[in-house]
Amino acid sequence: MRIRLCAIGFVICLLLNGVIYSLHAASLNIENILTQADGLASNTVLAIFEDSHGNMWFGTTDGITRYDGNNFQTFTTEDGLSRNTIGRIFEDSNSMLWFGTGLLSDYLERGKPQDMSWMITPLSEIAKELDEEVSEEITRNTPLKGISRYDRNTFRVFTTADGLPRDSVKDIFEDEAGTLWFATSSGVSQYNGETFNTMTLNGPIGMDVLPDWWDQVRAITQDTAGNFWFGSTAGITYYNVKTFDFRYFDVNFNTFQEMEKSPTGNVTDLLFDANDNLWITREEVGEENSGILRYDGKTLVTFPQSEELPMNCIDNIMEDRNGNLWFAGVKNLPGTIHETEDNIAMIYPEIGAGVSIYDGETFHNFNTDDGLPSNRVWSVFEDSSGKLWFATDAGVAVGVYHASEDLKERR
Repeated sequence: MRIRLCAIGFVICLLLNGVIYSLHAASLNIENILTQADGLASNTVLAIFEDSHGNMWFGTTDGITRYDGNNFQTFTTEDGLSRNTIGRIFEDSNSMLWFGTGLLSDYLERGKPQDMSWMITPLSEIAKELDEEVSEEITRNTPLKGISRYDRNTFRVFTTADGLPRDSVKDIFEDEAGTLWFATSSGVSQYNGETFNTMTLNGPIGMDVLPDWWDQVRAITQDTAGNFWFGSTAGITYYNVKTFDFRYFDVNFNTFQEMEKSPTGNVTDLLFDANDNLWITREEVGEENSGILRYDGKTLVTFPQSEELPMNCIDNIMEDRNGNLWFAGVKNLPGTIHETEDNIAMIYPEIGAGVSIYDGETFHNFNTDDGLPSNRVWSVFEDSSGKLWFATDAGVAVGVYHASEDLKERR
């Protein structure tokens, strides 16, 4: 009884002093879900973007869908789009919209059997078969390659014939001068509105003899000094725009040594936050690391997997207006070999991990238990009103995030 009276007295004292303390956990309130039945081109949505006119754009596996708040309109290759699978949407300073494959579209094949029959094929035969396959692929898909630009009326497709080093664009960035930077499978290409100029990131000693796969640039970001940082399958490249010098780092921010001494980077995204910390995400396989790293210029912090961060491969980072960081990804499981009399296949399973948010101190994870239509979240976007849009393989979820209030003072 004495304890209860003391507690009541403490609350009365707080009220008399005009102070109220509240305590509640972070939450995500899903207000609406959009699917193919509403007008989306597909339920598998990879990217979301709001243009300068307030229209929402959804990149899917079956085309681009525009939503003006009332009506949906889908564009496909029949309308001039370079390809139907779109994982990257960008608007430049001239209000031109650009649509690329993005990194996400590459990951659509994860979890599916990958033919490994070449493992038992003589090298001489492999080379011949690869040449034939590449030629066939180029011939078959030429109309569906490159990056698309939309001027609000028509599409224009840019390909290697226009100067792009490769037809698959992973990321797009625009600098203050209005130059567009495209991350491709063979370096970074700059576009000034008329011509493309490609920078090949051959890397440090030994890197120039690595296979083409290591040349894939997947992410572009710029620091406050105007210098560029590129994330690739090999690691991280720093480019000084004043001296035109390059520096190369592995994912542990060590200077590259001989290629056999440097770990594979598999960088998937880069972002400088409001405090100038560089966030790096990569594709991992295992039970320990989440694939998220933070570098403040001196110290590199690696974030382990946890109940609130149940992923080891991050597809997308997004910083909201309150400085919270959102991470969309999956948990990759070790590959397994499936062998039959006719072929050998490797299967890389994955588990949807929902979406995790970092508030500067702790992580919180949200999934289908919190209203998301699927645990396979491809990306997160915040619109001009502060609403959060989640691209999933079961449609688009729209919601509001409520931060936790831990003994927060209110007067």
